[in-house]
Amino acid sequence: MLVLATSIGNTRRLIVGLGQSGLLLGPVRRGFVEPGARMRGELRPLLICHYGRLLWQRGMIAGCCGNLSTRAHDRSAIYITPRSVNKSRLHVRDIPKLALDAGDDELTRVSIEFPLHRASYLADDQIGAVIHTHAPALTALGMKDLELADVLPEAALALGTIKRVPHHPAGSQVLADGVAEAVTAGASLILLEHHGVVSVGCDLPEAYDRMAVSYTH
Repeated sequence: MLVLATSIGNTRRLIVGLGQSGLLLGPVRRGFVEPGARMRGELRPLLICHYGRLLWQRGMIAGCCGNLSTRAHDRSAIYITPRSVNKSRLHVRDIPKLALDAGDDELTRVSIEFPLHRASYLADDQIGAVIHTHAPALTALGMKDLELADVLPEAALALGTIKRVPHHPAGSQVLADGVAEAVTAGASLILLEHHGVVSVGCDLPEAYDRMAVSYTH
């Protein structure tokens, strides 16, 4: 019995270690590492936690800045990062689920950029995830009269359509409308003047890859 207990304990520590390092995503991790993620639908919040940590580790977000979201299974709601929370310390229980038509009184806990995320999903039904970061190099491009296609041609080739949105106040509807227009035009990466960058994709892995490709080339 002692040997069996030791074996189980070691296995659990291995699973927890893999989960915390981001190497294990699936039913085993949900059962051992994130006890709150008991239902299949909650895999999406777990992915938000995972990619939030990756963005923080790679220096694309810092402190409480940046925000991520992904469509819920029913497509009429999204999971989105909460307001004023460090993305390297997110837990499944922190990630709220909101209907796309949520009223203003429901938005106090979620990212101030909820309008931007909502507008992106409404602009293209194929969009399944949205990421907004303040990645330094990409933010600098948004502050200068420079085009990513000229500065990083290989990244531009991999990303396809890239659009630029003029500066507007954070969380404003006019900023959201500008991003929606870019998404409608087929942009996968949107430079926000003086305000970072937005990537969109069919899911979080694709949105993250597009952000990473543009940042690391």
